This record gives sequence, C-alpha cells and structure tokens, in this order.
Amino acid sequence: MTAQQPSAVARHYRQGGLLRKIDEALDRLYPGHTTLTTDDLHGVDEFHIGGHAATRELAEHLELRAGLRVLDVGSGLGGPARHLAQHAGADVTGVDLTEEYVDVARRLTDRVGLADRARFQQGDVTALPFPRASFDRAWMLHVGMNIEDKGRLFTEISRVLTDNGLFIVYDVMLLGDPTLVRYPLPWASEPELSFLARPQEYRSLLRRAGFDMVAEHDHRSRAIQSLRDAGDAHRRISTPHNPPGGDTPPAPINVAMGIDASTKIAKLLKNIEEGLLAPTELICRLR
Repeated sequence: MTAQQPSAVARHYRQGGLLRKIDEALDRLYPGHTTLTTDDLHGVDEFHIGGHAATRELAEHLELRAGLRVLDVGSGLGGPARHLAQHAGADVTGVDLTEEYVDVARRLTDRVGLADRARFQQGDVTALPFPRASFDRAWMLHVGMNIEDKGRLFTEISRVLTDNGLFIVYDVMLLGDPTLVRYPLPWASEPELSFLARPQEYRSLLRRAGFDMVAEHDHRSRAIQSLRDAGDAHRRISTPHNPPGGDTPPAPINVAMGIDASTKIAKLLKNIEEGLLAPTELICRLR
C-alpha cells in the first residue's frame, strides 16, 4: 500500500457511532434483552458473504482444537474470532486497520464474556506486530480486496505462522474484465481503493510466500443466494412498518456498511451474477 491507502481504507469503513447502531439493531431484534451471547450477535457482527453460515463452514477447515493460537487477519467487528474462541476453544488474536471496528470488537467480546480468549488490536496486516511462529492457524475473510501488496501480506502471515500451520483465505476474487466491475461495493466506493486479483494471482503469491495449496472452493452459486437473501432482509428491516422482533435478524451489511448498503449489495450481486467476481476459498499449509 502507499502511505495514503491505509488511511483511505480506514475512512471507508469508519462510521462513527457504530456501537450505538449495533445496540439499536439488537434492541429491535431482542426487545428488553439485557444479556447477550455470541449467537445473539450473528445478525450484526459478520458481514462477509454468507455470514455466520460461511464462518462455521470455514472454521471446520482450520482443523482446530482447544488452545491453538489463531490469527484473524482483518478481524472486523470480531464475530468470526468470537466463534472460534467459543466453539473451538481457540486463543484468537484479531488485527484490523479500522480503529472503530477494533473498539466495537473489544466491547462486544467483553459483553459475551470472551475477552480472555479473543483479543483485538489496531494495525496494518502487511506489517504484523508479532514475532515469528506466534500462531498455529490464520485466516482472512474478505480482506485482500483492500490490500494492494498481497505478496507482502502473505509473507507476513507466513512469518508469524508455525511450520505446517494452516491459512485460509476467503476473498472476493476477479474472474472477468476489471473495467466492467460496478461500484460502489462493500469494500470500496470507487475502483481506486479496490485491489481485486484473480485466483491464480493469489495462488502464485501464496506459493512464493511458502504455502502449499490444499484445496480451493468457488462459492459463487452460494453467494448469489446469500446476497439475494441479504437484500431481502435489508428491505424488510428498512420498511417503516416492519414490526420489531420476530425471526428476521437485522441485515448485517445494513449495520456495518452504512446508508448505501442496499446499493452495495445490489452491485456486488450483479457483478457475481455476471461472472465478473466470485467469493473464493483457498486452504493453504505453510511448508
């Protein structure tokens, strides 16, 4: 990244008052609720494609057991990290560029009693503040689209992983002509802050950083249905006469992505339907 890009990316995600907006969404979902669990937060703290269902599936590929040290690269509001801490007993450290996200992640983690197993800090993931072999596992969920120098990113992750450590990438990747990709998108309002790359570019850079490919999964078809559902949920939540409570959770992108969330969802869906983009999972192991 250039010196300007990290701050521009952080500005894209920064909202101000995000914790208050999350509290309001939770109040609509659970009127009168005074205590929270990680399950209660699923509708507001995970805004990668597929949401919590994708988190659960990806977590299975990490081959976790209690006590393993996991790095969550670009940890956002902390939902995936809390899932690993609670359901796998992992010791999770999240790093995110956006200070507001880190603050909200810490506060939500305190509320659900997981601060001893999931911690978060602000930082640039291309310059990780950890010594070599600090972690047994790592993952990043929809992060690389904001990072121009992916080679440096993957080299840093390989540095802080132990030998044979697993690393999962789940990013939106480029399949078609980049000039045809429509914006705004959840990670960038304009092309200048979007660093989309093709799966073969990811594979090449990962191998150069010392990783072997274990598996690759294209989640395009599942993403289309997930984004259609997200758009429907956003419209229901945004309807003035929609009653509070019920079984419909607050749309996560609505909370985390601001007032133009519906436009971003629609553009992302269109790009995927037209074969320009696809959320892709790469499972890698450090040599």
